[in-house]
Amino acid sequence: MDDKSDRSPANIAERLQARRNRVLRVQAVLFLAWQGVFLSNLRGLHEPLRTVDHLQLSGFALWAAALLMLLATGGGWWRSRAVREILDDEVTRAHRASAFVWGYWALAVAALGLYLAAQIVAIPAFETLHGLLTLGVIVPTLRFVFLDRHSERHG
Repeated sequence: MDDKSDRSPANIAERLQARRNRVLRVQAVLFLAWQGVFLSNLRGLHEPLRTVDHLQLSGFALWAAALLMLLATGGGWWRSRAVREILDDEVTRAHRASAFVWGYWALAVAALGLYLAAQIVAIPAFETLHGLLTLGVIVPTLRFVFLDRHSERHG
């Protein structure tokens, strides 16, 4: 039986929030695991890139952009304004802000480390940018997931 209360903005938002948390959690793990593929192909990046390499790197960039967009907006773009407002409540905005602060500090500390290391050894630009982008995506995503899960469990 289809109860109208199941289709209320609050119920829809609750289901979407749970789905968003699962998607971000799984995607963060897969995104991090994908870096193993990148590292295994690292030697090939110093040779002329093949079409498959361009596709792999473009896919990585699109994936990173999609995760950042989902993190920044919370998703649910196609839903009603009422559902989007419930999804983007004060707690979610606080979690998002904390996640981006953690991402900023992770990038700043990594950049400082690379700056200091570059005085001793040559650090290839492409690998540096790839690593920084990975860090800039994974740290805020995992922080957001952690805060949201903690909030779910401890009300």
